[in-house]
Amino acid sequence: MKKIFITSVLLLLTLVLFAQEELKDEFEQFKKQRQQEYNNYVSERNKEFADFLKKEWQQFQSFKGEPLPVEPKPQRPPFVQDSNLPLITGPVIDNPLPSLPEIKPVARNPRKPEVLPEELTFLFYNTELEIPFSSRLKIKGAGYTEEQIAAYWEKMSAAPYEDFLKELQARAQVFGLNDWGMYRLTEAVAQKLFENENDRLLFCFFMLRQQGLDVRIGRSQEQLCLLMAFSTKVYEHSYFVLEGKKYYYIGKNKLNGLYTYGKTAADKDLKQVDLHLSVPLNIGDAWKMRELKLKKFPEIQITLPYNLANIAFYSDMPLTDLPVYFAAPLPQKTEEAVLDYFRDIRAKYSLPEFVGILLNFVQTSFEYQTDEEQFGKEKYFYPEEVLAYPYCDCEDRAAFFARLVRNLTGLQVVGLDYPGHVATAVYFEDIAVEGDALTHKGLHYVICDPTYINASVGMEMPQYQETKPEIVEFEDGVIAIK
Repeated sequence: MKKIFITSVLLLLTLVLFAQEELKDEFEQFKKQRQQEYNNYVSERNKEFADFLKKEWQQFQSFKGEPLPVEPKPQRPPFVQDSNLPLITGPVIDNPLPSLPEIKPVARNPRKPEVLPEELTFLFYNTELEIPFSSRLKIKGAGYTEEQIAAYWEKMSAAPYEDFLKELQARAQVFGLNDWGMYRLTEAVAQKLFENENDRLLFCFFMLRQQGLDVRIGRSQEQLCLLMAFSTKVYEHSYFVLEGKKYYYIGKNKLNGLYTYGKTAADKDLKQVDLHLSVPLNIGDAWKMRELKLKKFPEIQITLPYNLANIAFYSDMPLTDLPVYFAAPLPQKTEEAVLDYFRDIRAKYSLPEFVGILLNFVQTSFEYQTDEEQFGKEKYFYPEEVLAYPYCDCEDRAAFFARLVRNLTGLQVVGLDYPGHVATAVYFEDIAVEGDALTHKGLHYVICDPTYINASVGMEMPQYQETKPEIVEFEDGVIAIK
């Protein structure tokens, strides 16, 4: 009887293991089938697009890029005597620090030496990168006619571009790059691979469009041109209006007009290039330190790090609207340093008092100079740039102050865009704070001006008290914890 039982158990286990293997084989077969279906779909779409590129292109006229809105700014910031400051009191802060956007670990792609057997070494903002590569991707264009560009697209479609794109995307994620950063990374690869500018542009066009970005290739005489549709307004770049949408010319040569293809059915699935930085930028390891003084606590010497590679990247970003700058995070290393310096101070004061300390810090720790004086033109800073340059003006201070308040308190902040001036306002929730304020979407925001030297929370520059500013709203992923 015992032998029969053991035999039955062994037989049952064998049947179970056989069934599991059979299910596993069926699942693997299913995965291969779905992958093949996807590959066939992509191949068909690439063929359709190549056929579309062969059609005669249309001529479009360019429009001159719009300059950043410029109004006269004060040459020197106004200031208030310390003795005129109102006293702010209240209960000490007892809520936890806000939650900052999570930096997720990057999942490395399994290496496929049979697909990408070589290594490509190139520089990206002076940081050396080495990524798997296949020389099958080093395809040169035969020319700039419709037929020749379509032929290039077909050849690239047969190369292992998908695996290479995964490698590029993994590097972009490590660096915290946005869509523009992905373009710059792709461009760095193209510069390594090709000497001819047309070949570089074709490579960027193919790779970016395969990622679903709304980019186009155009032709002006014998020169190819890369065009991008952005999700925000872009300044100082000439543009073309195609099918009612603005496509900005990414290049330095002056264009009066160009030829490009018309609208395709696949265009509706493309994503406009987004300039927002949703996670901290972290390119390379070129760190420098900025020493600053905290006027209200002269015994504290503040040293904040900034990254030279990041600064170079910001300089290459197209100029856009203020919400993009206000929403940009500081690098993680800088955020940690800010927290180290202000954590103990934060624990000793009420929210309005602590915001007042941050306000005074920005007012008194950075030298003021207009962009016209420093650069000869208008320029907006991302918060990290305030640490890298010797001077900053009102919108730069406002974005930096907003970032400190958001990261250290979680309070809602908006920018205030006056004619020729930018400040901020803070929503203190259920805490009553006296002073100059405004109501936005039913909430009471108290004015905080980082350029009005020594001014406390609730003090607006006198010359703007009869002016209604435009509200600068932004989203940054910071979550206040109650």
